[in-house]
Amino acid sequence: MNIKKLAKKLNLSITTVSRGLGGYSDVNENTRKKIIKFAKKYNYAPNPNASNLASRKTNTLGFVIPLYGINSNRLNQASFFEFIAGMSNKINSENIQFIMTFANTINEEKNAYEKLIKINKVDKFILHNLKKNDSRINYLKKNKINFVGWGRTQGKINFPWVDLDNEGSVKLIMEYLYSKNHKNIAFINVEEKYNFAYQRKQGYVKFLKKNNLIFKKNLYISISNEDPDQSALVIEKKILNNSKITAIICSTEYSAAGAIKACNKLNKKVGIDISLITFDGAVVNSISSPSLTAVTHDRKKLGSKAIEILTTIKNSKSKSYFLAKPEIIERGSVLTLKNNKTVIK
Repeated sequence: MNIKKLAKKLNLSITTVSRGLGGYSDVNENTRKKIIKFAKKYNYAPNPNASNLASRKTNTLGFVIPLYGINSNRLNQASFFEFIAGMSNKINSENIQFIMTFANTINEEKNAYEKLIKINKVDKFILHNLKKNDSRINYLKKNKINFVGWGRTQGKINFPWVDLDNEGSVKLIMEYLYSKNHKNIAFINVEEKYNFAYQRKQGYVKFLKKNNLIFKKNLYISISNEDPDQSALVIEKKILNNSKITAIICSTEYSAAGAIKACNKLNKKVGIDISLITFDGAVVNSISSPSLTAVTHDRKKLGSKAIEILTTIKNSKSKSYFLAKPEIIERGSVLTLKNNKTVIK
């Protein structure tokens, strides 16, 4: 079924059918509903390439996935596809073309954006792994490209975004661990150049300050090497040098994998001799015993909200941000210590 045949069946002009499907206000509401009904009945979908030629807009969404840095390990790559799964229904309903490409280095990532904009004429982007100050934002604004950040930056945030509540998540974790009488809690984070890592550290520090507790440098690690084996060595050393540690917070799944390796090597049973809690945990959860207690967020909803925001950016009544609230899923890797409970403010 093409638009010419559809217009003939409806006894309408091709222009009216096209504008009705496009949601233009100059087409009567009843007529528009009839057009949509017939389009569904005869399985008609607009040809995106033809629409692009007519409107001189590509309606194409680009997503550059970095496979270096914190995403060099496969454990951290699973989150992309949860997010994309959430995007898919909105992409299809909005008739958006989707181009996903991968980058193994910073230069490859920069070149990917340039190619997608100048050659593929991509006019929309989802940005991921935002740094505290991210050069991609100015680049996209300079080229007048619509985008939504999966994450935020520091300072005044003047772009649309969806994100995890990173500070709130760490506050929730700390309250949870303190309710189980843990006081010597190690935090395994990634480099704070990534804004989510910076926010997670801020959540940790703010909780300690609010409860009149001292930030101990020997309980906090920022790991630049994103390999679980290397993380295991660092965590093993940290545990050996701090015998009072009773719980470990892992900011990413690869650090959780490293923590499990370190505990196994030291013959410390997770959930008995030492407690572990991680962010996400969907992947590590399936390969660890006991399964790891985790703070989780609905990444599919994040993906869906990102497209919703992207397609309504020009509507001043619509929100240009979405913050996913955290939830803790208990799986048996956090032990309740037999102490007097700590009062949390």
